[in-house]
Order: sequence, then C-alpha cells, then structure tokens
Amino acid sequence: MTDYLITCVNRSGTDPEHRHITEVGIRPRTGGSGRVVPVKLVRQQIKLGVHHYFSVDASGHRVPVRRYKCVCGRKTIRTFPDDLADNTLSVKKPCASP
Repeated sequence: MTDYLITCVNRSGTDPEHRHITEVGIRPRTGGSGRVVPVKLVRQQIKLGVHHYFSVDASGHRVPVRRYKCVCGRKTIRTFPDDLADNTLSVKKPCASP
C-alpha cells in the first residue's frame, strides 16, 4: 500500500457550488515523480484499501482524502468534514496540462 500526496486538482464546470474534482495530481509520500489520475481511480483505490490519499494543511499535517457523493449525485472526493477550509483540497491549484 502506498500513501499518495495530492498535489493539484482539476475541477468540472464553472458553478462554484458544483465544481467537482475530476482529476488529481498525485505523487508517493516518499517522493518521486507524479502523475494526473481520474477521481474514479482514486475512489476505487480508497474503497478497496489499495492506497491512501492525503492532502497537507498549512501547518504541514496530513489530512485524509475520502470518497464523497454530492447531493447532486456526482461521485468525487474531498477531505473531511468539508472542502471549504484552508486545510483541504479547495486551495490546490489546477494540474498542468500535459
């Protein structure tokens, strides 16, 4: 099992209430090269317990990433309890285009 740091996020749409994360940039916690993967893969790996994903807050603490299903039905990810504070995925920059 590998722990992956989420380094960037790509979101869908323009509506601030429904700009769901669709892709994330990840790299192993121990370092190394990163890549962009679809949220669907991250959700599957979290569910199966294959890998752990996390973000880092402003103090350098690990914040676990969890599966999330929006009230609109979209399946995505977020940190707990929400994706609004500064220790979550909301402050991640968009991933660079390939």
